[in-house]
Amino acid sequence: MKTTILTLIFATASQLHAGLIPMAEHVDIRWRWETPGVWTCQAVTDSNGEVAHETPEVSFPLSDKPYIAGNPANSGARFTQPASAAFAFTGVLVGQPLWIAVQSTPGIGESWPGLENNQNAGTFGSYIPSDLRVSQTTARPWIKISLDGYTPPPGTASHFSLWTTSGSTPKVWMSTYDTGVVNDYYYAGGTHTHMNWGFSRPGIHKVRIKASAFIGPGQTNPTGLSAVHTLTFAIGPFAQWQATHFSANELDDPAICGPEADPDQDGMKNLVEFAFGFDPRSGVITPELPGLGLPKLSLVEEGGTFYQVLEYPARRTGAQIAPLLYHPQYSSDLLWQTDGITTTTSDFPLEMAALNAVWEKVLSRRPVGSIAPARGFGRVQVSSFE
Repeated sequence: MKTTILTLIFATASQLHAGLIPMAEHVDIRWRWETPGVWTCQAVTDSNGEVAHETPEVSFPLSDKPYIAGNPANSGARFTQPASAAFAFTGVLVGQPLWIAVQSTPGIGESWPGLENNQNAGTFGSYIPSDLRVSQTTARPWIKISLDGYTPPPGTASHFSLWTTSGSTPKVWMSTYDTGVVNDYYYAGGTHTHMNWGFSRPGIHKVRIKASAFIGPGQTNPTGLSAVHTLTFAIGPFAQWQATHFSANELDDPAICGPEADPDQDGMKNLVEFAFGFDPRSGVITPELPGLGLPKLSLVEEGGTFYQVLEYPARRTGAQIAPLLYHPQYSSDLLWQTDGITTTTSDFPLEMAALNAVWEKVLSRRPVGSIAPARGFGRVQVSSFE
């Protein structure tokens, strides 16, 4: 468990780049072979008319909520690794969590990436691949997508896999765990397809892919390999927060985007900025939205007893398996106490109701006796599993 203790130091902001655009919807990863003979790749959405982004500009967010079939309003991206040995390619132990951008219908707000090519017939040569995973017996204008590399989150080993399902049996196209898998996926030019993108733990995952095809006739005149394009998957609330605040390059550097980093030098580490609603780039102690902010300590008297009271916003745990944890602590002499604390939560008032989907108000109280203490201190420690 990593723990960060709240401290406040004012400093000048450093200059950072903009964060990524979250693709929390249906998105096509569109490959095209363009004149004068180069591949292009864009992330294309269609919820508000077709909008295309370059792949370094976007992230693909997945939640840490459980997947609930047939209930998209409440469904997330977290599955449980099946007992079947056919799923060993994921690198996840049976019964352990596995996060998937699904081939079928996802939960609302989950990324749903697929591959697409909208070029006219005749752009590519048609052939039957020798890859036995391609079950087509009719020649088609195949585009081959190859895995060029994978960067997992720092820390515990993790894996990426790509597969399609028909019935209960997976057809494995890519796996960083199973070295026997040839990491190529085929789809036909002029078509659109979805598959399962699997990840073995939360965090920032970068999947690097490239495309190739044949101009024809048949399996002749290869296009050559495209440039490598990186797809950034942000799994879980903290990773999603990282992806919306840091650039693709910054996400490669834990000294900038990691939970213990303080890139804007304002005295608050990233995990603390995440925990209380601050911008890790601003360099000022101002929350991003009214109602968020640092804990406030007060002393109140009720029925002849004095209480030290901490009020603060907290991110809702929901159905996460490893939510952010808040630990209120009190002291009169800087020897911190955690006994006797009562904590209650409530929604934000109507004028701040938009916060309630993610945040809640927390009030933690500790009795200190019938006489008001001469001094008192309070703090909230935050911790997260990484």
